[in-house]
Parts: sequence; C-alpha cells; structure tokens
Amino acid sequence: MSEINITEKKTGVYTISPDKTGMKIVSGMEVKKGYLDYLRDESNTIGFDVEALFFPRTVENIAYVFTEAQKRGMKVTLSGGRTGICAGAVPEGGYLLSTEKMTGFLAIEKSSGGYELTLEAGIRLSELANRLKQKELGLAGTVYDEFCAEKKSYFYPPDPTETTATIGGTVATNASGAKTFYYGPTRTYVVGLSVVLPAGELLKIRRGEVIAKNGLFRVQKERGRPLEIPCPTYGIPKTKHAAGFYSHKSMDLIDLFIGSEGVLGIISSVTIRLVEEPFATCSVIVFFKNENKALDFVMSAKEAKKRSLSLEYFDGASLALLDRARSNQGPISEIPELPDLNAAVYFEFAYSSDEELESDLAGWISRIRECGGVPEKTWGALIKRDIQRLKMFRHTLPESVNKIIARNKRNDARIHKVGTDMAVPDTHLREMLACYRETLAEAKINHVIFGHIGNSHLHVNMIPEDYEQLQQAKQIYRMFARRAVSFGGTVSAEHGIGKLKREYLEILFDDNALEEMRSIKRALDPSQIVNPGDII
Repeated sequence: MSEINITEKKTGVYTISPDKTGMKIVSGMEVKKGYLDYLRDESNTIGFDVEALFFPRTVENIAYVFTEAQKRGMKVTLSGGRTGICAGAVPEGGYLLSTEKMTGFLAIEKSSGGYELTLEAGIRLSELANRLKQKELGLAGTVYDEFCAEKKSYFYPPDPTETTATIGGTVATNASGAKTFYYGPTRTYVVGLSVVLPAGELLKIRRGEVIAKNGLFRVQKERGRPLEIPCPTYGIPKTKHAAGFYSHKSMDLIDLFIGSEGVLGIISSVTIRLVEEPFATCSVIVFFKNENKALDFVMSAKEAKKRSLSLEYFDGASLALLDRARSNQGPISEIPELPDLNAAVYFEFAYSSDEELESDLAGWISRIRECGGVPEKTWGALIKRDIQRLKMFRHTLPESVNKIIARNKRNDARIHKVGTDMAVPDTHLREMLACYRETLAEAKINHVIFGHIGNSHLHVNMIPEDYEQLQQAKQIYRMFARRAVSFGGTVSAEHGIGKLKREYLEILFDDNALEEMRSIKRALDPSQIVNPGDII
C-alpha cells in the first residue's frame, strides 16, 4: 500500500504492508564510524549506541522498522533535523529512524484564503520557503497551474530560528518563532496529518473530522473495531505553551499529535495552510534608557497587534554582548555601533503601499516617543538585505552565549548553558521579569534576558563559570518554573520537554494529568517503543 490518495482526504486507520525496498540501513558499527551526528541534537546531549540507523523513503519502510522493532523488543527513536534543545531526538539504544529522505511535495489544493500544501515530513523549512518563493514544487494539475500563475505570493508563517528544522519535527513540537505573536504557532496552520502508528498502521487525520465524544476519539480502521484513544481532560496554561499533550474542550484529534514530540507515532506527511505574503515589511530596533520604558512600549505595541508581526526583547547585558560580537568582525559587523542605552525592542510591521508605510511610521514614532524611546537612535530596514542584517542581530545573541559556554567548558567539560523557556500571562510579565532580575542579581551569575516578549515569553540564559554555579543555576531554573506556574504560565512555551525537562512537567501538571498522558501513550503505543524517555 502506498500513501492514501491525498485528494480523498479520507480520515481513518489503514493497514500497511511492511517493505524495506529502497531504504538505506546503517549498522550500529557503521554509525560509530561515520554517523555520530545522528546521536545528538542541539542540546549537545550525546546518545547511546544504536543497533541500526534507518532512512525510510515511504510509509511501508517505516512500517518495516516498527515490525522489526516489535519482533526484537527494540525501542525506536525518531530523528528529523536534530535542531531541538531538549534531547528529544537523542537515542537511548535500540533503533534510530531518520525522516530526512522523505522530501516529496505531494499535492496542492485550493482553500479559503489561500492554498493547502501536502508534503512529506523530512522537508526542511528553508527548502519549503525557497520552493514557495520560486513556486517550484514539482507538482502537476490545474490547481498547481493556478498557483504558479497567481501574481500573489504565498508562504508558511511559522518561523522558528532553526530553518534547517524539518516540517515533521516542527509539527511534532508545535514550533513557533518571532512571528508567533501575530501569526500563531504551527498548530494554527496544520489541517491534515499522516501518522505511522507503532502497530505499523497508517492513521490519516483531517482537521474537523474526528472530535472527542464522551471522553474518547474514535477512528474507523480499514478492518475490525475502531481505534479508541482517550481524550485529555486536564487544563493547560492560557499562554504560548509546548509542554505535554495538548488539551481542549471539544478537542480535535489532530491537535493531540501536534506537539506530542513523536511519542505517539511517526508523522510521515503534513497538510499545511499557506497564506498570502504581505506586500512588504519594515523591521525596526528601538532603544530605551531602561527596562521599564521598554516594557511600556511593549504593552503599547501589543494594543497595535494588527500592525506588528513580531515583538522581540534585548536587555542591557544582551546589547553589551551583541556590541562585542559586532566589534569583533562577526556576522553583524556591518551593524552600526550600538547606542549607550540599556534595553531594546525589535519589531516588524507589514504595509501594502508607500502611503500606508508613511502613515504607520508616523504612528510608531509617536508611540516610541510616548514610551521614552529615542527615535533618533532607532534603526529601521526596508530592503531585504538590511532586514536580514537586523534579523542576524537577533540570531547572533544565542550564538554569542554558546561561544562563552564553549570557552568555560575548557575549564570544566560539565559546564553548559541553563536557558529558560517559560511564558506567563501578559498581566504577570513585569512580575516575572522582576523575579528574574532580583534572583539573578543576588546569585551573581552571568546572564542575558531576551526573546519573544510579544508572547510574554522571555529566555533567561544563565552562563555558569564553574560547576558550582551550574548547580546553582539549575536550582534557580526550578524556582523560576514554579513561579511561572504560580502566575498561570507554562514551563515550556516553545522548546518542548524531550528527555531533559521531564521534572519541570511535574511542576506544571499533577499526578492525574500525567496519568492521562500515560493512558494516551498506552492506547497508541502499548509496547512503549517510540521515543523512549521523552515527555513521560
């Protein structure tokens, strides 16, 4: 059986005949010699030896891996772009399965307001963006011809920093990014999924077609009794959130798999919603004398959400680190010298004409002045090259932190960055930031605070100089997690749980909620073979 015809949009569970034809299989010994990068991700956690590394090209190939795993009592760890920072793709022995060979564009269809594109899970976001920009998807048919002939441009809004991430991996983690403030996370744009279940069956889901009823999702199988999956009943934070399985009243089955970090099955293909690209965008970095003024501006800018696509924050320590990177002839060396100010906010806004741009700029300048910003020292960019330079300014910050960590590791290999991923309701942003400031000032640990302030989701990167400070930073992290939860926030807003943050999930959810997650896992993976150690 090959992939069910996409145009049928047929929700259900289908039998797959296992087939390893055309699949590359690398033995455990060969992995040690030439594939060591597949044993780690961006967390720099290194996995255990594996029995074999598989590169499937079809759902039949995946079914073969699962069949062999069940026979031999092997666990199966999923590997996409390996851009995660929670060790979710790091194997603990057993089999390792990479989706990087599954890179086909399968179908395009019309939808209200744009198009729906179906593609295989291994396509990287950078390739997707480039192919959409060039309208070169390698498809055929009337709809594709219409798509190519349109003067409008369409794009996929989720924009995580790591553009080498795969579409399957970003769906599995409900990835977000700077533009989540305006466009929302990945979940907003997923309308269909194909998932290979651990039993070697193909589950096809279409948004709106399987809604929970009486506490269960029921999906008809090709043969036999329907598949029944418990629906979660616990509450989740009303913030940007990526910790544990999604839960919502009148929940859609597709949302259970989005953000489940691969522990329920392997996503083989995704149907995403494309939207019309803005006519043009303007990027701005505005500087402030202090953090309170910057926060005033952020709160004011949130009122103009329809005009701002993103809101990103840099504290004084972040600006100092970036200025050093600039002066060291790094990737942002062409950026002007930074003004002697203590906070900054990066934002983007879209416009549809030169007249609208002029009007919007006047409004933003007025807003900046009212909040204590300095328009004369504000940076703006309109052309693509300059916009990319300002984005590089943002992306250079975590890279600069990592360089300091690498230097500190020379003295003690155990040293690593301790970075938070918490979000809180907007009403508690100032309190959470004050908690960060007071605690870190007392601890005297080198740190920077930056990130997605539009979603009240800031990253605190603690940079320990020795092992004692590392242990102290971990204790502080736990305290921050408890404080965020007390404010109605989450312990992970975008990076997920993986293997490294399971203890924080227990701060957010009680035993009953965690047991609900386990029951969902058992219903779909009774042998507990997929992504062992992740989330629960």
